[in-house]
Amino acid sequence: MKLPVDDATLASWSALLGLTEKQTAATIDEIEKTLRIGYEHRPDELRDTSFDQLISDMDADEAALMFLINGLRQAGYPAAAYDVEVRGIFATLRDLQQTS
Repeated sequence: MKLPVDDATLASWSALLGLTEKQTAATIDEIEKTLRIGYEHRPDELRDTSFDQLISDMDADEAALMFLINGLRQAGYPAAAYDVEVRGIFATLRDLQQTS
């Protein structure tokens, strides 16, 4: 799977988290698994859309958040990953409330 960022950005994210090449690959694999689960449960309106088409719509901010969460787990910081994930959920809920 190719994230919607260039190789230099991906390398920077990995370096910031102190990930090895193996951990970086595992992080990307975990992101793909998560996205494929979402793809399997996509709404009926998107049934004719391929996985690659839907992933191509992902923006860099979404990819960064997913990489941070999964990368923290790979780096041995599951509590920090959980905290980031929870904060992301609350931020999304807050944004949804403001647009309602």
